[in-house]
Amino acid sequence: MKDLCKQLISNEDYKIPEFEKIHISFEKETQTFHIYSKEKLPITKISNIFQNFNIDILDSVSFINDGIYVYKIKTNIQHTDTFFKYKHIFLEILQKALLNEIYTLCKLYYMAWEGFTLREISLLRALIKYQNQLFYEFNENLIISALLNNSKLTKYIINYFKDRFSTKDLSLEKTISKEIKKIKNLNEDKIFRVLFTIVKNTLRTNYFLNKETISFKVNTQNFKNILFGMQPNIESYVYHNDFNGIHLRMSKISRGGLRWSDRPHDFREEIKDLMITQEAKNALIIPEGAKGGFVIYKDGVSKNEFKKYYSLFIDALLDLIDVGDVDLVKYDDNDFYFVVAADKGTASMSDTANEIAIKRGYFLKDAFASGGSTGYSHKKLGITAKGAIHTTGRFFIEKNQDIYKDRLSVVGVGSMRGDVFGNGMLLNKNFLLIGAISHKEIFIDPNPDPKTAYKERKRLFENSLSWSDYDKSKISKGGGVFKRDQKSIKLSPEIKNLLNTKKDEMSAEELAKSLLKLKVDLLYFGGIGTYVKSSDEQNIHISDKQNANIRINANEIKAYAVCEGANLALTMPARYEYALNGGKINLDAIDNSAGVNTSDYEVNLKMILNMLVDKGKISEKDKIKVLKDIENNVIEKVLLNNFHHALVLSLEERRVYKEKLIKVLEVLEKNTDYFKRKNYSIPKNSEIETVYYNGKAIRPVLAIIMLYSKIFVKKYIINSNLLESNYYDKFLKQYFPEEFLEKFENDIMHHPLKKEIIATQIANNIINAHGIDFISNFHEKSFKYKIESYLIMNELIDADKIRTEALKIKNIEKQYETLIDIEKTIKFAVKWMVKTLENSSVKPLLFITYKDEVKSIIGNGNELELYEKWKDFYKFLPAMFMIKHEYNLELKTILELFKLIITKFKINKILKEIKTTKPKNRIDKNLKEEIERLIEYFVITFAKEVINSNKFDSSSLKKSFQTYISRKKDEYEDIIEEINGIKKEKKSLVLLSHIANSLILQLLK
Repeated sequence: MKDLCKQLISNEDYKIPEFEKIHISFEKETQTFHIYSKEKLPITKISNIFQNFNIDILDSVSFINDGIYVYKIKTNIQHTDTFFKYKHIFLEILQKALLNEIYTLCKLYYMAWEGFTLREISLLRALIKYQNQLFYEFNENLIISALLNNSKLTKYIINYFKDRFSTKDLSLEKTISKEIKKIKNLNEDKIFRVLFTIVKNTLRTNYFLNKETISFKVNTQNFKNILFGMQPNIESYVYHNDFNGIHLRMSKISRGGLRWSDRPHDFREEIKDLMITQEAKNALIIPEGAKGGFVIYKDGVSKNEFKKYYSLFIDALLDLIDVGDVDLVKYDDNDFYFVVAADKGTASMSDTANEIAIKRGYFLKDAFASGGSTGYSHKKLGITAKGAIHTTGRFFIEKNQDIYKDRLSVVGVGSMRGDVFGNGMLLNKNFLLIGAISHKEIFIDPNPDPKTAYKERKRLFENSLSWSDYDKSKISKGGGVFKRDQKSIKLSPEIKNLLNTKKDEMSAEELAKSLLKLKVDLLYFGGIGTYVKSSDEQNIHISDKQNANIRINANEIKAYAVCEGANLALTMPARYEYALNGGKINLDAIDNSAGVNTSDYEVNLKMILNMLVDKGKISEKDKIKVLKDIENNVIEKVLLNNFHHALVLSLEERRVYKEKLIKVLEVLEKNTDYFKRKNYSIPKNSEIETVYYNGKAIRPVLAIIMLYSKIFVKKYIINSNLLESNYYDKFLKQYFPEEFLEKFENDIMHHPLKKEIIATQIANNIINAHGIDFISNFHEKSFKYKIESYLIMNELIDADKIRTEALKIKNIEKQYETLIDIEKTIKFAVKWMVKTLENSSVKPLLFITYKDEVKSIIGNGNELELYEKWKDFYKFLPAMFMIKHEYNLELKTILELFKLIITKFKINKILKEIKTTKPKNRIDKNLKEEIERLIEYFVITFAKEVINSNKFDSSSLKKSFQTYISRKKDEYEDIIEEINGIKKEKKSLVLLSHIANSLILQLLK
């Protein structure tokens, strides 16, 4: 045999270029492929590649000589002319497949017969992969078959793609449309229509950069009608032989994490769902929601390989935005802002991403990926946990407890080495951590000593240790640490007593479920996973399969409050079910928002600092020092946002009745394409009462609507001309920490996201104080006036200072009542302003010029006490300003006149009676508003009538008032007598309406 092989060897068989691992040549006369390799190649692998080409192998022989593996493959090529025309393509595919640089098995390689280059085949494969992620109707094999069956049309589409991004020649569009119409098969017709739609809506691509990756940006909004559910506005896809990835953005100014997905078949759906969640979570920060993810098709990926794939993914995404080193054909506007963050599987990759951004010359530099070595470490700051405990603390404030000091029993999910769980369990030295579940262990301490347990938790956290490292001598009697995969665990008397069970043993899964069901003060989720579903949900429909066997139903939770420091700890229906059973819960997007808020601050601060570094005003070292110096200020800002989120939800529980909730939902659904109540399991209008408990809307529902109300206001402001006035620059300054503002105020005014920051601050300020009711009567044209009017009234009466004083009220219900009353006062004035200014030449900002005059009249003192004294006059401030503007009178004179009217006609009493009369139905509700408007009209018109009277003398106001009123003294006295006669048990909207109409009639006579 050896001699036979030698006969087959020529001198050439010993030669292989030093720099090549594999060398291939082709002998035309015998149709034989000669493959020379420095490593052994499986014959089956070679055979599979030829099978892709549909080339028959007649015979093969392989041998090794002088360390070179030689393979001679004799074939039968039927279309020799075509083969020789495209021989270079066949040989390139064969070589790269043998080198494992591309797939061995790929039916698309057959396209080489049609002259498709390997690069074009890769593009086709990328488009197929993307199409399969968009639509589940046809799998990859069906799509490939359709393309092979219509290779001419496929070639047209690829050529169109290339023309589109090289010469901008779109002339093939008509040809392709005609060819698609010729297709007889319905499924193939659908496949090509979708493929062509994708290509026509591709905005940018790195195809011509000839990198390992092929990436392209698609405008899915142009064909969202054929997609299911809410869709991103900007979508980027990255194809590589070993991984595929996607990045979804709600707008050009968006942010969110990049994750290593384990769902190769539907990772786009996973990322899209997370983007939707991120959109809500980002309500309080500047950018909108985004999310990215990638799947790696290789098993057992090493650390270096992972870094390589992650880097390629980042690099390919940067190809699709405005980066200095890339100049591509594009079909979209400028796209300069692109940021990423850590997520599942990418926690340590921020520095890698930033290195790529800096190398590429991207202007964000190390602000591109937050949390790197020059940024804020969430774990070191403990910010996510601090934010989560801060929002959950509201529940304990309402029962006169302190979540930071009091002894509170806790069951948790997570380990002390983790960021959110570890930091969270160190925020109260008196937490009684009874049990905790990590992904591998179960910790139980039936009767913990708080001081001992705290010290041990601290030791574990500081040394990044697991529950198994917990000093067993520090665990109370009967407790211990168990593995989550244990088949059977013997229960100590103490654990049996804790769990209230008679069982002597349990599986680890049973034990974990029992812990989650314990009656404790706080159920704290600080680890990854979905541990609670509703009783109506099936485990099979929940994506987290790892925790399916320990997942409990929401109606089994006995904890007083739940804190979602981690994402998706409960499903949305589970949150509803728990809340409807009286449980205290917010939403993951509320509880763990501090992390994303901190990252956003980091990016926005670095944008300014990097600009200064580029200008040579500060050094890189100075930049890092500034960030460190203001670290505590940033934390304060972030936690204040969490405080307001929790507070506004408590206020909303007390003021959002069903009709108002329905109106807000209708506004969001009618005027946006990003909010759909079904995405959050919010019922239809006729069933809205099903999300009310004890007359209050449940917090998870309120939280979702509150977040989207903020987004709604923010987007409206950005798309309006509201911010053209310099008046709103103060909200930009309000965003930044004071210490930073003092140093860089002038530079801040040139922030690239100035408009977005201001819009976000305004939206947060309004909704945090006034609530979702602010958008309930949305009208496109007047909404701008409403925003302006609210901000102006808020400043005129120093409402922020009043609220600060109100928050000092110890009786929590009285505190809430006062905060709500402040908003009612502002609302009364704003209504009049919007109605009047919309049809007036007077600009709302004119009113701000009267602020000092208002202050001089009201005087100094405790803001809350001054508010209580003047609030009934605050309601009419805008009307007073208009009269001042119209009649050129002193504000003090007008205020005194209003005071006389309000006192004489018991206006405060009437308004109070209107406010305290509960409407029985929508008609009553509308009647209340009408009566209020009539009273408002009476006061303002009466004041004007007095001023217009012949006897009016501003120097003797009381006399002028008495002279005017004496004309109808008896009629007015009769009405006043009726007002005085109102009794609580007899008052009605009919009576109040009668009084209001009587006052108006006297004006008209």
